[in-house]
Amino acid sequence: MARSQSNFNKQLISLAPDAVIDMYSIDFSHLQANFDMLKDLHGINLGADTIYRFCPMVNSANPIYWQGKAYQPLPVKMEGFEHQSDGRLPRPKMSIANPEGIFSKIVRSNFDFANCKITRKRTFAKFLDDANFQNRGLNEQGENPFGKADPDSHFPDDVFFINKKTSEDKNALTFELVSALELKDSGVPARIIMPNFCGWSYRCSVGCGYKGLAIETVDGADLTQVNGSTVDPTLYPNGLSDIPEWKRNGSIGTELLPGGYSVKDLVKITPRNSTNPYKSTPIVFVCLKGHELASRHHPFLDTEYWGKDECSKTLDSCKKRFKGSSDPLLVEDFEGYVNNHSDLLSNFSSHGGGRTKAKFGEDHWLAYGNNEGRTMNYKKPIIENFPSDHNKHDLTFEGLRFGGFPGTERYPAE
Repeated sequence: MARSQSNFNKQLISLAPDAVIDMYSIDFSHLQANFDMLKDLHGINLGADTIYRFCPMVNSANPIYWQGKAYQPLPVKMEGFEHQSDGRLPRPKMSIANPEGIFSKIVRSNFDFANCKITRKRTFAKFLDDANFQNRGLNEQGENPFGKADPDSHFPDDVFFINKKTSEDKNALTFELVSALELKDSGVPARIIMPNFCGWSYRCSVGCGYKGLAIETVDGADLTQVNGSTVDPTLYPNGLSDIPEWKRNGSIGTELLPGGYSVKDLVKITPRNSTNPYKSTPIVFVCLKGHELASRHHPFLDTEYWGKDECSKTLDSCKKRFKGSSDPLLVEDFEGYVNNHSDLLSNFSSHGGGRTKAKFGEDHWLAYGNNEGRTMNYKKPIIENFPSDHNKHDLTFEGLRFGGFPGTERYPAE
């Protein structure tokens, strides 16, 4: 390492330095689920690697190899890396060629690449890998003819994150980059516990672990029924594991004879190529409209034909997914609390202030009742259209309460 640094420093102060080679990488691992959609829908295959490497130079018809990685030739323009004298952090601009709108399709379906990490690597041509010069007839050994390959001789990496897309046309896409200190939606601590809100990733094997069928959209629209007809839970006795992956040729179609999906069909899309459980969580959809060609109605894009199963992160949403219809989970009977105490009943009649009896009882219990040693009655909650057959609650592992809802405890049993 010391010799590599010495060789690099000599080249850096040389009166006739070698050419500097710029290479870039985009880490889109947190968008891998949607990149799989590009292969299914548009035939765009970015491969299994979650990091896309490219450079604005060509090596004949070959990529440029550096530190054992291949950087594909791609027209790209980077500017604005200079640091300002007033202490402001640089906000570079990255413009990428957009041939036939290919990158537009990728960017639009992947949140404009927000928060993707961009790394700029730079080194001198004399330090490039020997793989760049093999089978080129430059020398018998197939080695770097400009010097000696050295993967440790390079400039420090410049790491930035995509903040936003600033422009887009048929020729190019332009992004604004920021440092980690200015990253959008970042905070310390990284995970914040909030009351009445679940912080776990829905269906993730860590924390949540929900393995049932589709329940509702994020807005609370029921997905256990479509147009008044109930999705048959007996078709998926093992819950999530029985739901098939969405296929661009339909449920039973082939490449030669493609097909579609029928109303109430369930499908899932599982991100591939990721070992991180937070990035490999399956997404479940319910078919709202039958169609003959699945490739024309991708679940990610066509909300008219597909309903996405999501959780609103509330306690009621958690109960719908983890509680059976006969589970002894109870809620406070605030109305009964008032009825059972004559002084409270009299006080409510004269000083209710327009509140319901249940609301009056709740306010008194939280402010005085518990400290005064009064007793509270409990009752079973009334949840309309409780999806006990669809949530497959008996399949969920015994984890935290309500599938990992932060800070909650089971209500007292009867």
